[in-house]
Amino acid sequence: MKRNMGETRRRFLALLGSSPVSLVSVRSEAQPRQLVLYSYLVGPTLVGKGVQPFADKATESSGGTIRVSLEMAVPTVPFQMISKASAFAHYFVSDFVNVEPILGLSVLPMLTATFDDAETLLRIARPYYSTALARHGQILLATEPWQPGALWSTFPIRSDADLKGIPFALSSRFAERMGWGRTFIRVGAHPASFFDAELALSSGYDGTLKFTKEFAYFTEVFFSTQLNFLTASREVFDSLTDAQRHVLVETGRDTELALWKFGRELLQHNHQDIAARGVSVAAQPPADVLASLRKAAEPDIQSWAHSMGVDGATIIADYRRAIGRE
Repeated sequence: MKRNMGETRRRFLALLGSSPVSLVSVRSEAQPRQLVLYSYLVGPTLVGKGVQPFADKATESSGGTIRVSLEMAVPTVPFQMISKASAFAHYFVSDFVNVEPILGLSVLPMLTATFDDAETLLRIARPYYSTALARHGQILLATEPWQPGALWSTFPIRSDADLKGIPFALSSRFAERMGWGRTFIRVGAHPASFFDAELALSSGYDGTLKFTKEFAYFTEVFFSTQLNFLTASREVFDSLTDAQRHVLVETGRDTELALWKFGRELLQHNHQDIAARGVSVAAQPPADVLASLRKAAEPDIQSWAHSMGVDGATIIADYRRAIGRE
C-alpha cells in the first residue's frame, strides 16, 4: 500500500481538480487572513487525503483573502473544545460517540451494503449531524468515507454455515472498542488470537495488503463505512465575509464529492491489488451470509437507535425505506 501513496494522492487531486468551480475569485491587496486546519488523524494511512487539497483549494479560490494551513494535532482535544482550538478540524467521527450518540451511526455493523447505501444514510442523517455539531460550535463542511470492513479467511465462504465454530479475530483495537466481535459471536464464530484465527475482519485501512500473506480468501461484506468529518468553527465562519464563507462551503462540497468518488474507485483498485497477490476475491458474498450477518448485527443497531430516542428510530426507518430494505 505504501508504494502506491503517491499515485493515490495524484488520483485524488485529479478528481478534486475536475470538480465544477463556481467560487468567488476576487483578488485582494490586503494580507490574507491566516486560518489553521487541525487534522486529528495521525499515521501513514490513506485516510485524510482530502484535507491538504481542501486547504489548497480554499486558499486559491478565496482570491488571496484567506490562507488555510494544515497542521497535524494529537487527538486529545475534548470534542467540546475543537471549535476553539482551530478554524477547521478534521477527525474520525466515532471517537466522540460518548459525547454525541449520533456520531456512532457510521460504525454500526452491516447497515450499509454499498457506497450508494452509505451516501443515502449520510443524506438522511446529515441534518442530525449538523444539529449535534452546532451544539459544539461546529459547521459540517465535508465528510470522508473509509474503505468498508471486509472478511479475510483461510477458506472460501460459501454459506453462513461456514462461519459457525470458526476461530475469528478483529484486526484492530478500534474494532474491539466498537464491539464488532458481537456480530460474529452471534453467528457462531469463536474469538481467537489473530495468529490462530481462520477468519478476520479488517476495518478500513488496517494492513490490508499484509493480510494477503496470512489469508487465501477475501470477502467484501461492507461491514461498516466509517466517516471522518471536516468542520469549521462557527465563531470563525461567522467572522468571515459572505464571499469567503461561500468559498468554504463550495470547496467543502467539491471535496466531499471527490472523496466519495475516490472511495468507490479505491475499492475496485484494492480488490485488484489483493487479487494480484494470489488471494481469491469475492466482491459479492453469498446472500445467506449477508442475511445472517445483518440479523446478528441488528441488536447493536437497535441499541444505538434506543440511545438516540425517537431520532434514532426515525433515522433507521427512513434509511431502510429509502434503500428498499424495510
